[in-house]
Amino acid sequence: MIILFLAVWGIDSFIMNYSTFLVGLVPLSLRMILSVLSLGTGAYFASRSHSLVLHGADDQPRLADSGVYSWVRHPMYLGTLVFLLGFFFAVPSLFSLAVLIVFFSLYDKMATHEENDLIKMLGDEYAAYQKRVPKWVPRSHLRKTGSSLVQ
Repeated sequence: MIILFLAVWGIDSFIMNYSTFLVGLVPLSLRMILSVLSLGTGAYFASRSHSLVLHGADDQPRLADSGVYSWVRHPMYLGTLVFLLGFFFAVPSLFSLAVLIVFFSLYDKMATHEENDLIKMLGDEYAAYQKRVPKWVPRSHLRKTGSSLVQ
């Protein structure tokens, strides 16, 4: 999927230029800042989630709910999508954005399927995790309770 996105983005951005009219509307400096932030954030989410899962792998299935998994339930998928969004920010191609939207819908379906399997394997533990950790959009860990902030 990454190769398909990069192929569509590269061909439209540098060869065909069919849907890249936003390049002239958004200043290069803003596009580069958004691109670097997106590439870095995506790489962070993907690498941290891979590291946590691969180094914590053992024979018994258990819930990964620390690190980036305490921010969102699917940081590997989110990291990939945000990383690819960085390319879109660099040279906005509407064709590549359409591909990215299709990828998101596919990732969402895969994530939902995986979550159904995890509920079967881990039961209430995973259901509680679903309630406290968002599926896609990270939220702040700090919440106000009374007059003090807790993590």
